[in-house]
Amino acid sequence: MAVMTIQESAATLRAATYRLSSTPHRELPRTAPQIAAHLWTCKELLSSTPDTAKQSSEVSVTVHRFKTLLATLLQDRTIEGRWSAVVLTKAAVEAGGVEVLSKSNGWVRSLLGILKKHDPPTTRSLAVITLTRIFMLTWDHSNLVREITTPALPAFLSACLTNAENKRCSASELQTILEAFAVLVPRHPTIFRNNETQIRALLTKIISTTPSNPLADSHYTQQQQLTSQRLLALLHHCTPKQGAANNWDETLKAAITAAHNICDRLFRSVVETQSSSAGVQHSATQNVLLQGEAELESDVAFGLRGWKGVYAGSERLESLIAQIRAHIETGTGGAVTVRLGLIVDLLARLFSVKAPRGKDSLMQANNQVSKEERDALFRLLPSIHVAAVRLTITLLDRFGGVIASIAHSLLADIVDTFDTERHDIYLRTATYSLLASVLEVEGPSFQKQDVADVERVIRSCCLDISSATDRSTTQSPAVSGPGDRASNDAISLGIQASRTRSSHPTAWADLHNAANDLLPVCLAKLDPASVSAKTRALTDRTAILTRHKNALVASVLNNPLKSASGRSAPSLLPLLAKQYPDAYESEALLRPRMPVIRTGRSRVEGVDDDESMADGFEEDEDNDYGQAIPGSGTDEVLPTDGGVDAPGSKEVAEVTEDLYSASPPRQPVGAQATVVETVTEKRRADAAPDFERSAKRMHTPPVAETLLSSAPVAAMPTATAIPEQPSSSFVTAPEPSQRAASSSQAPASEVTREQPSADMNAGSDLDENDLPPLTMDSSDEEDEEEEDEE
Repeated sequence: MAVMTIQESAATLRAATYRLSSTPHRELPRTAPQIAAHLWTCKELLSSTPDTAKQSSEVSVTVHRFKTLLATLLQDRTIEGRWSAVVLTKAAVEAGGVEVLSKSNGWVRSLLGILKKHDPPTTRSLAVITLTRIFMLTWDHSNLVREITTPALPAFLSACLTNAENKRCSASELQTILEAFAVLVPRHPTIFRNNETQIRALLTKIISTTPSNPLADSHYTQQQQLTSQRLLALLHHCTPKQGAANNWDETLKAAITAAHNICDRLFRSVVETQSSSAGVQHSATQNVLLQGEAELESDVAFGLRGWKGVYAGSERLESLIAQIRAHIETGTGGAVTVRLGLIVDLLARLFSVKAPRGKDSLMQANNQVSKEERDALFRLLPSIHVAAVRLTITLLDRFGGVIASIAHSLLADIVDTFDTERHDIYLRTATYSLLASVLEVEGPSFQKQDVADVERVIRSCCLDISSATDRSTTQSPAVSGPGDRASNDAISLGIQASRTRSSHPTAWADLHNAANDLLPVCLAKLDPASVSAKTRALTDRTAILTRHKNALVASVLNNPLKSASGRSAPSLLPLLAKQYPDAYESEALLRPRMPVIRTGRSRVEGVDDDESMADGFEEDEDNDYGQAIPGSGTDEVLPTDGGVDAPGSKEVAEVTEDLYSASPPRQPVGAQATVVETVTEKRRADAAPDFERSAKRMHTPPVAETLLSSAPVAAMPTATAIPEQPSSSFVTAPEPSQRAASSSQAPASEVTREQPSADMNAGSDLDENDLPPLTMDSSDEEDEEEEDEE
């Protein structure tokens, strides 16, 4: 079967080679993707060992022809040929694995040559991707790292940096280079160490450039800036002599210091009342900060370029906050010390500056700065606060419950900021995500006052969810049904869809997702007793109108015990079952099925197990009543009440004599009579019945009717119920009180009448384990009948 697979792969590879050689070079970009897809079907052939290829000379010739043709195309004179060769090289290396990778030195040199040529940016980008993939595949083989990666990586870095600094470098090529560096730096820090200075200069240039900065001479996309921030956080790996942790800490402190320096100039139009808890001092005197326009010629702390103007300063501040986030999110080579105090101090300063809210605003304006600059600052504050909230979310996601108290302390400032800037959809989105993260960690510990502080955010979340449902219903008026009712109910709550929402579809989608994630967390994590009735009604109503399954389930599982009026609060379980009848949650809540736990053998095989259980209850009764039957070999106990004498009395003695007298009389014959008589005498010789005997199963004997005891309920022995017990036939000995009542009515030798087993179980309040059964061997009766016939 394996030979057949290799033959099929050889045929496919021959077809791909023929198509590659027969197609004109200018038309190769059209066929290269199809040929690359066919190479994956040749995986068995390309990854075969040389011993397997030697078994068939035709197979080895086919593989050799393909590799030779691919090497020729990598050095082709046409741009189309080189582009196609790069695509096919990556496909061949991934399909062939180690066998192709070990012989790819020639391909690597050709790819490095393509990076140095004036090919289109797409060709160079594909070459960077292919070389990065080859380097990654060598990581599991140290010999290949020495043979391929170590010699080629320095030339690769030099070529990439040269192309990145060139003005002809496109945005996609620069993004590809940055991503490649971010992948390779942690695995090859010593090779990157020689180019660390050049790489850091490129990264600071990208981070410093913002759209509103008039000092910038180029433009970079937001994705490039995010990748540069992550790569800058990874450069600590290049520090020699195990100084990576110190370098990481110094870079983080420099970013925080640079952010404070920008705040000194950016917030000069207001009077800051927040005092630094980390001892951070202003970077300049007040007179210097108030001179001229808000600007910074150069950022000495972090090595960034200067900025000028409030808009450029706000963008630089957001960039530095994102840099701090990148340091927290990006993994490190070893253990590092995170200075949470410095980060929290910066966040507290950022949240302390808020836009004025009517006449009761606590922000005091600085009259030495123009009103226009102050208004511009208030306009830019929401975006700065969004970056700060995202940094808080990153801290909480990274450290979890360790910093729950810190996040809880910042939550009050964030809620106050939310009240003044809730018009910004990005701030609402970030606040919803932060509140969900905080509630996941410490929601059950929220007190009533804590819940009251965040109820404004919860109500806003409900309104955003309902308005999103109303907007989707308005956009599709042809659809009718429950969605229309939800829309009408949402409008009745005073929710009106914004006319400008269609201009930001992505932002509104993120807002809706964040609100949908927050609603079930609020219902599940917060104590219902701490939530006001109005807020709880709004959350339940929103869950119903928007058909939010997770919120409905959370409301059912965390339903308040009583409403404000003192009555039991209604549950949303009927609505959940109606709207989602097929959901697993509805099935589990409506029909919970506990698995059957089998604790022993089946009833057919282990009838004695029930008797052993009865023995355990007999011992318990002995401990409870403390009265044993005298004269017996074992300490058997009988229940007592006020009308029964103490042990040793005459009535108890009669029980030991006539306990088995209710059994049907037998008529033994011959030798069988001797055996039966011996057994009967032995039983009567006992002072008390043996409660530890097990009942023997009978074929078809009669069942005696059990008489109800006339003793008080308190004196009755504890009954052990065993469900679904199979029918058995035996005669139950009466209790002492039963004997006293029955002795005056009928003789002890009277045969009890027969009844079905079902009647006994239904009409008796006693259990089979209350009194020991008397055994009757059906085989003895059959032997007696045979002797009578003889």
